[in-house]
Amino acid sequence: MTDSHVAVIDGSTSKALKQLQPGIRNGRLAMLTISDVIRHLPPQATLADFCQAATSRIHDLYTAQGLSDRRLSEHPEERVTASVGIYSLHHHEVWLIGDCQCIVEGQYHDNPKPEEDRIARKRALLIQALLANGKTSVAQLRHHDVGRDAVVKDIVATCHTQNTAFAVVDGFEIARSKVKTIKASCSGDIILATDGYPFLHDSLEESEAALSRQLATDPLCINTYKATKGVMEGNLSFDDRAYVRFRAG
Repeated sequence: MTDSHVAVIDGSTSKALKQLQPGIRNGRLAMLTISDVIRHLPPQATLADFCQAATSRIHDLYTAQGLSDRRLSEHPEERVTASVGIYSLHHHEVWLIGDCQCIVEGQYHDNPKPEEDRIARKRALLIQALLANGKTSVAQLRHHDVGRDAVVKDIVATCHTQNTAFAVVDGFEIARSKVKTIKASCSGDIILATDGYPFLHDSLEESEAALSRQLATDPLCINTYKATKGVMEGNLSFDDRAYVRFRAG
């Protein structure tokens, strides 16, 4: 949060074996880099200004590591990638770049990846069949998710369509046509959240309670809410999450 912008940033789970910078995961590196960009955005910055600044900063990371555009075009899963939800006080707009979500004056908005639902359903069907046939257990799957293993190639394949079929911040030109812009009034309530909340509500308490019920009854995320991963052993949830509610103006 700054005097002119509020944002939630969700670094993408890395699909590459190599971290761009040792000791920090690529998704976290994306989040930290974009956070710094937003801290230095001028109050009157447009969506185009943000896209240009964030893209340039991420691309600078590649240049510093000697990674070529050709290499990253052929292997987009190696890019430092994040989804972002930003509110601009000056423009009274929310910008959803990637699969973040928001509630603006009581109206829910999201911006999901086109293939995410299909891949999640594929994983769910596989795991449901394995459980029904007694070939595995919930405990075993929380230790080693063979359903996730089965869809990793599908997930990597979707990386080849990022910033064409859907928008993300990844150091390459952002597909502006896939960014969702929501106009807000000068004084209404706004909620920004990452997709770690499967059911977004008007308060943090309600959103956390809904998440807790989901994790208690369906920790693998294959029934009441289908995802490309579940709650792994030692983790608190199936995904990291951020939530902020504020009054515009």
